[in-house]
Amino acid sequence: MVDFDVVWQGVNGILQWKPLLIMLCAVVLSSIFAAMPGVGSSTLLAMAIPFSMTLQPYECIALLLGITIISNTANTFPSVLIAVPGGAGSQATIVDGYPMARKGEANRAFGAAYTASVLGGLFGAVVFLASLPIFTPLVLLLGSPELFMLVLWGLSAVGILSGKTPIKGLMAAALGLGIALVGTEVRTGIERFTFEGYYLTNGVHIALVGLGMFAIPELIDLSIRRSSISDTGSLGSGLWQGCRDAFRNWWLVIRCSIVGVWVGFLPGLGSSVADWFAYAHAAQSEKNTENFGKGDVRGVIAPESANNAKEGGGLIPTMFFGIPGSTSMALVLVGFAAVGIVPGEPMVTTHQHYIFAMITLMVVANIFAAGLSMGLAGPFARVSVMPFYIIVPMTLIFTIAAAYGITFSYEDLATLVVFSFIGVFMRRYGWPRPPVLVAVVLGPKIQTYLWLSMDRYDFAWLLFPGVLVIGAVIIATVFYPMWHQRHKQKVQMDYYLEDDQPRMQSIGGVVFTCLFLAVMIYGVMEAVKWPLRAAMDVYFVAGVGVSLGLLQLLMDYIRYRRNPDVMENPVEGSKIYIRYFQAAGWIAGTLAGIVLIGFHITFFIVPLAYARVHGGSWRVALTLGVLSELVLIGLFDSLIRVVWQQPLLIPFPYPPDLPFL
Repeated sequence: MVDFDVVWQGVNGILQWKPLLIMLCAVVLSSIFAAMPGVGSSTLLAMAIPFSMTLQPYECIALLLGITIISNTANTFPSVLIAVPGGAGSQATIVDGYPMARKGEANRAFGAAYTASVLGGLFGAVVFLASLPIFTPLVLLLGSPELFMLVLWGLSAVGILSGKTPIKGLMAAALGLGIALVGTEVRTGIERFTFEGYYLTNGVHIALVGLGMFAIPELIDLSIRRSSISDTGSLGSGLWQGCRDAFRNWWLVIRCSIVGVWVGFLPGLGSSVADWFAYAHAAQSEKNTENFGKGDVRGVIAPESANNAKEGGGLIPTMFFGIPGSTSMALVLVGFAAVGIVPGEPMVTTHQHYIFAMITLMVVANIFAAGLSMGLAGPFARVSVMPFYIIVPMTLIFTIAAAYGITFSYEDLATLVVFSFIGVFMRRYGWPRPPVLVAVVLGPKIQTYLWLSMDRYDFAWLLFPGVLVIGAVIIATVFYPMWHQRHKQKVQMDYYLEDDQPRMQSIGGVVFTCLFLAVMIYGVMEAVKWPLRAAMDVYFVAGVGVSLGLLQLLMDYIRYRRNPDVMENPVEGSKIYIRYFQAAGWIAGTLAGIVLIGFHITFFIVPLAYARVHGGSWRVALTLGVLSELVLIGLFDSLIRVVWQQPLLIPFPYPPDLPFL
């Protein structure tokens, strides 16, 4: 039974002027950080932890949850406008949000996103309140075999969203799992695919994969089209139409909020993929999905409903069991413990008032964050009609600086180039890129649960009832969309973010399949040198990948025999290829400038030169150069404190290289 004195104690404690003021400041700062591509509010959260330890409990709750709970709200700005995820929770928003911006509907996308976000956040708060008696017995039923199958289910659900080529989507997911294998195998200490170097011992950072697979290919596309992000040159429909879209699709909002809470609640799934799971659910359950991936507002509503609702779900294991549901929740747990907010039994006995304080804060913070973002939506939406010679260089320097900030080494930039090349190739030849990103996130979980299952139960776990049930669901997830498409003669969604070239069966796609098979076979050849415990994950991923690759080649051959014309390359003018090389030249020149003359001089010259070469006035060009320099000094130098390496030709502005660089 609810003790209303305890409820009032928590609500009254968090609504005092000081906690509220701290919460407002936290929400504003978190929104600013989240709107910066490649930076994200996780940086702010890490910076706030030492300060939070000096506060009173209610003030600490206001600060840390004020940053965390709304961290996915302002992420929508870069995702919609420049196809760069502001954070993990805004990746799926790119798929339909960016095409909406290209169609001149950026304002509508923002209205739908922020309305769905606040509704999802409020739903998460309600679920957090009613969660303990519902979820406790359920989570106790899940062991490592069931969690392994749940992760596979989520991955297959995202991978299958590949329109007319679902096998390519699953292959892309297998590629992502292969990338996740890189690094030191934690159980045996074996270094896998590190090429005898130090840089890859900790694996490939997810931010580099995301920036390379999404940001750079979209910048190249924009530089080739040489127009504004919006193809129509207008802002199009307004915020209120997007708000009405969210309320019109209220049942979708509720369903995806449930998905977000569920994924956030299960630490094994990783709350950073809640938006993808919700997108997969929407694409498979909604009617008339042929426009998904081309600017369907439901493709924005679904992930945005889930990514704020997941924070309420993530608080359940964090507060009740002391098991953080995400990296951000792990940091929150550290801060809470320092001020005496102890998870577990004390949270539901002597410290229950803190639960109601958190719920109150979730409601207030979500409403305030949504209102703040809605107020900024108009100015941000105008970015979509700016000339390409403003957007391309500014986004490029942000992307490069964010990539370098991972480990402060040139290897980060080399990794960015590798994944940019892969992303451009996949984009051009119609391979879905989102499953790669999701698989990299889920890869460590799959490895852990596979190892635990084999170590505890050998192969017997494959016959567990829960495993068989989830396995049947996975099979239905994979084959039902194909059966539905075949029997309903329905055009499935195009999941590629682009639809301007008929390249699904081009020779380049076959070449990519062959390269994919070569990578998988190479992985097996390396794995045979290692102990079984270190090689087991590789055998699993390679076995699945090779099977899918051979099946794809077989299907390509059958289609070719039926219609030889399907293998012809797209007809393009020579100007397209020239612009490809020009875009690559600007990126290569920027990287060369960084190595030779340093970040600061290069980041002033590149925007200035790019704007002038492509028709911008001297005033605009100089403004871009100065602005990029201010961003570099104010954000990366002063706030994040990035350590820049010494350039080869002009080393004097920079301190000597640190020993670990």
